[in-house]
Amino acid sequence: MIVLLSLAIAALLYGWGFARVRRAHRPFPPSAVLAFALALAALVIALFGPIDERATSSLTWHMVQHLILIGVVAPLLLLAAAPRLALAALPSGRAGALAAILRSPPARVLGHPAVAWLQFAAVLYATHFSPLYEAALEHEPVHAALHALYLGSALIFWAPLLAVAPAPHAPSHPVRLLAIFLAIPMSAFLGFALYVSQHVLYAHYAARPGALDDQAAAGATMWILGGAPLFIVLLWCVADWGARERRLA
Repeated sequence: MIVLLSLAIAALLYGWGFARVRRAHRPFPPSAVLAFALALAALVIALFGPIDERATSSLTWHMVQHLILIGVVAPLLLLAAAPRLALAALPSGRAGALAAILRSPPARVLGHPAVAWLQFAAVLYATHFSPLYEAALEHEPVHAALHALYLGSALIFWAPLLAVAPAPHAPSHPVRLLAIFLAIPMSAFLGFALYVSQHVLYAHYAARPGALDDQAAAGATMWILGGAPLFIVLLWCVADWGARERRLA
């Protein structure tokens, strides 16, 4: 219920901002609105319905759920350009305060590709190889907090790679490409570790039939599908770099 209420509030705020921008005849890309709608749809698909039901009995489906959060929802939310919409919709004083936050030193630190990479890797490996993952399987509040942690960490990770305006500390295209290349093995190694493990890592699944095979399938899912969003962003970054060079020429 809390999640649904949060999604409804987010949709209302985004719709309010878009309506103000339209009334003021300020430019805002329709593609960003589409990205926001798709992000909300992906969240509902991941957190409610068949995927969430199967995640309680299958680590593979649990992995799919998490991959949707970090590899689909987070990039789409960034492409929705909510800060840009807020800057255009808010009164000048509040918009100025938001702009100052976006340009602040903490934002610069969090937006550095190395910091974004390190915090995301730390979250992924620390949660999968610590008691936290088992606690999330047994206690719903911990599970909800884990989902929030994954989504927040993924937003920080993707922000410098996508560099959606306004992005005052956006790295150059070569730096972004290097960061993407370095990020590809992150999920691959984690998936491989799950795939080759000879014992069930999480007691929640241990008593279920085929638990070890399910864990191997979860590892393969992370190994193969975890890198797919990075590959797509890699192609997009190359195309964006080429378009920028043509504009400059």
